[in-house]
Amino acid sequence: MPQPTINSATVAQDDWESEGGSLPTDELAERLGVTRHMTESYSVGGFRYTSLTDAIAQARRMVKIGRELE
Repeated sequence: MPQPTINSATVAQDDWESEGGSLPTDELAERLGVTRHMTESYSVGGFRYTSLTDAIAQARRMVKIGRELE
């Protein structure tokens, strides 16, 4: 895959949305070789995990601590 070249003409100056700058397009991302990944995450006690095994382990630790404090 050839390396993309980036120059000032990549995004036109009048492509501004509000004052935050232009919004990137899927087409631009594809030309630049950007790949989108969707990742599942699991929440336990205010923490986020990408591994279900790690989330379950934390939940078990929290249950164990809760029982010890009773």
